[in-house]
Amino acid sequence: MMDISDGLSTDLARLCSASRVGARIEAHRLPCVSIPADLFRGSRKLKLYPLQMALHGGDDYGLLIAIPRRRVNRLQRAPDFSSLTCIGEITPGRRILIGNDGFAKPLEARGWDSFSRK
Repeated sequence: MMDISDGLSTDLARLCSASRVGARIEAHRLPCVSIPADLFRGSRKLKLYPLQMALHGGDDYGLLIAIPRRRVNRLQRAPDFSSLTCIGEITPGRRILIGNDGFAKPLEARGWDSFSRK
């Protein structure tokens, strides 16, 4: 478990790297912000798209939790389980993919990296 304050794409990459695994994220399962129509027109100029914000935006103060499938029933008994969202699964390879309906593409870590020289 880890926080995703640097952005889901970056923190998921860190979790997978440390665990020597990959992941597959289902884009339609990601909690995304809802942008009112009158604001959406202006947000396109700034390239603020809900899915991109969910993947790469930070300071969400959410948690990323990875558990074995066999433990899900135990987690279901936890308080506030209904507030959790399953967004994908850990995979044996080292690739991190995002997709829907069987189609997937590599997910680039584009969140905050305090060690990069941007």
